[in-house]
Amino acid sequence: MKAIKFPDDFTKVPHKFIPGTYQYLYHYNDDNKNRISIVGGALGLGGDGVKTFEMWDTKHMYDPQRHMSIDDINEWLTNPPEGMVD
Repeated sequence: MKAIKFPDDFTKVPHKFIPGTYQYLYHYNDDNKNRISIVGGALGLGGDGVKTFEMWDTKHMYDPQRHMSIDDINEWLTNPPEGMVD
């Protein structure tokens, strides 16, 4: 995967299911099936949406990373888990 940085390389959109919440999306491999989603700020999400966020990707969707700082997210993006699609 090319080097990406949060939030610069992500698209910020209103969350489809949680009113008043934004979702940051990044699609990799030129399709809509492989993506990274970063959210926060709503009850039940693992982050406040300002300083901490919840992140998951389609390859690790059953293991969301909760309460990650922007630095934590960018470290994860720099060194993704094994199995991340290139």
